[in-house]
Amino acid sequence: MATQQQLTEARDALHQLMTGKKAVKVQKDGRSVEYTPININQLRQYIQQLEQTLSTTATRRRPAGVIA
Repeated sequence: MATQQQLTEARDALHQLMTGKKAVKVQKDGRSVEYTPININQLRQYIQQLEQTLSTTATRRRPAGVIA
């Protein structure tokens, strides 16, 4: 199950790649995955996957109505 920490780490990794770091490592499915500028699109897809998983597991409450 995706966690907010995983999403934060993945976003940080993308930022590092975009700002010139040659390679970054991210924990994914219990193992370490190294991303380089060559496979940056895979990292973007991973971030989207985490965002989708987290948004579907989050529950939102509807605004409370006023009873007169």
